[in-house]
Amino acid sequence: MSLSQADRAALIQMLETQPDLDRWRLRAQEVEEPESGSDLALDDKIFPHMAISQLARMSLIFSGEHLRLALDALQANQLYPSSHFTVLRGGLAGASQAVWILSPDDSAKRRERGLTVLAEMYAQMGKYYDSLAALSQDEKERLDEQKKWLNVRKAGVTAARTGSAGLNLTDVIRASAEATFAGAGQHEAVRRLWREMSADAHALGWSVFQRSSFGPPDRRTGIGQAQAPGSPAHVAEAFLASYRLLKHGWSLFDRRCEQPRGA
Repeated sequence: MSLSQADRAALIQMLETQPDLDRWRLRAQEVEEPESGSDLALDDKIFPHMAISQLARMSLIFSGEHLRLALDALQANQLYPSSHFTVLRGGLAGASQAVWILSPDDSAKRRERGLTVLAEMYAQMGKYYDSLAALSQDEKERLDEQKKWLNVRKAGVTAARTGSAGLNLTDVIRASAEATFAGAGQHEAVRRLWREMSADAHALGWSVFQRSSFGPPDRRTGIGQAQAPGSPAHVAEAFLASYRLLKHGWSLFDRRCEQPRGA
């Protein structure tokens, strides 16, 4: 694959993230709990059945998995004009969700955001259970028990919340970008990437058009060919934005897990 100078520079930047991604991969292999008296230790008490600290940590871990997969493909000398961005969208979503939960200094806001994510998780679990067709009486009984368990958990989350707003990932992306990056231009770039990569995630082609080069149109039909071979520079924009959000998310997680000085 012949690379331009810009593509080579982009590839180097992405490869330089590997030590951090490997370090976070190793951290994911053991449970990490917040220190007694820390922000997250106190936040976790609001709904101990699913600790807010572990919900945020899970978002960070999943984001790192997506970024490692994207990097593995690059190291295998493989570029994907669309599917690279479906992976990176998952990385962006996970990192942003963690930053969104962890960034407020106001504990009530952190807890409400964590419970909002948890409420969405339980809602989607409920839809999954409702879609299942049991094949035997035993399976039906097990499914009914699982639904009862889930209803208890959902009721507990509702009782612990102070609001009722649903999870809006577009708002999460915006708020996390503002909490991570200094410039308004960077905030808008992250929001643009989120919107653009939605087309990749839903197999709609317009996002690939943004990354394509176009030949002259046919004189008879007016239709021309587009080429989208994949570019490290295109991948790097989404990859590095997600990586920086993820790095900020891990930093927030560590800070919120630390016991206050003098405690």
